Amino acid sequence: MKKVMFAGLSLLSVVVLMACGEEETKKTQAPEQSPKQQQQTPVQQIAVGKEAPDFTLQSMDGKEVKLSDYKGKKVYLKFWASWCGPCKKSMPELMELAAKPDRDFEILSVVAPGLQGEKTVEEFPKWFQEQGYKDIPVLYDTKGSTFQAYQIRSIPTEYLIDSQGKIGKIQFGAIRNADAEAAFKEMN
Repeated sequence: MKKVMFAGLSLLSVVVLMACGEEETKKTQAPEQSPKQQQQTPVQQIAVGKEAPDFTLQSMDGKEVKLSDYKGKKVYLKFWASWCGPCKKSMPELMELAAKPDRDFEILSVVAPGLQGEKTVEEFPKWFQEQGYKDIPVLYDTKGSTFQAYQIRSIPTEYLIDSQGKIGKIQFGAIRNADAEAAFKEMN
């Protein structure tokens, strides 16, 4: 008898919660939109072999940097954050790579100051210097639009871009230097 009552009350609770959820959804939904308003800009699918989305960002030293300025060069593009343990762990190896004078690719890194727990534009340079990081250009994505364009879901995420501006490799998590160098050797 107790089991039947418990099952009945459980079922009743679920029905009431579902009804409340539907009512709340109705309250928060936007009014009906015309078909023209419902159209959204299609998001470019990010994949190996596709054109890397161009961007214009400010560097930590105040310069404007465009990915398209690197056309004709290979680019190692790292998305990361100061609060990310795996990101910080990968930085010494990336500094070794950046210090190599004979590499045939450029290195750029992107952070999103003031977003998702990242330090502000004012705080970041001091923190960066305190870490002893050097030779790694940092670009500020203050609106998060570049993170969004590259569909960043976890960090670090690294893109290796060929000299024609096409994505040659996408690495979720830090890539080892040897793997990055090998991937670049296979790219034009």
